[in-house]
Amino acid sequence: MSANSTSGFVSCRWLKGLSACESPVVFTVKDKKYILRKMRRTDYEAARDLLPLVSRCQQQLTEADLSIILEQPTYLPFCCFAAAPDMGATHTAAASPEVSCTGSNGCAEAARANAGNTDSASSEGPLCGFCEVYIQPHLGRAADGRLERVVIHPSFRGQGLGTQMCRLVLQIAQKQLSLGRIDLTVEKDDARHIYTKLGFEPVPTETLRLSF
Repeated sequence: MSANSTSGFVSCRWLKGLSACESPVVFTVKDKKYILRKMRRTDYEAARDLLPLVSRCQQQLTEADLSIILEQPTYLPFCCFAAAPDMGATHTAAASPEVSCTGSNGCAEAARANAGNTDSASSEGPLCGFCEVYIQPHLGRAADGRLERVVIHPSFRGQGLGTQMCRLVLQIAQKQLSLGRIDLTVEKDDARHIYTKLGFEPVPTETLRLSF
């Protein structure tokens, strides 16, 4: 029975799919190669340099707190790196995922190339993109997800990198984690255009907030 069935038992497939998120994925945008993988502790300083471009980021986490946060199964931060110039053909030949986006959920079936290629990290160049997926478990249906803090370094904008990074993350959310849906909040028109291309649709709602 699928995770989205209207009745019967619900399988928490996102828990079983977490380990697959550890494998880096190498992809190409306009003949330039990039590496997408789950964030590690050693990425924190570089990620913090990007975060103020999209969110208030005034506090510094201790290494102990950072480790605890990154161990949470419902929090998946992703880092996107430019591939180093010396990245060999052995990495790229088997690692260019062909991803297409169709339908309202944003992603169609795609090749998860480069699974298990743990040595691609040695070819990572500078951090050029970041985003987060928050998993929201549900007691009676497939888990929901939320896409947050999507940011691309200014030097890498205007190339379609943000679109492709989000596309791959959505592919992971759908195919590996079996999430039922992904929500996000968007304010800028250019960002709205990107998310619409990925299949997102407006949902009439009203947000209430209590600030402390």
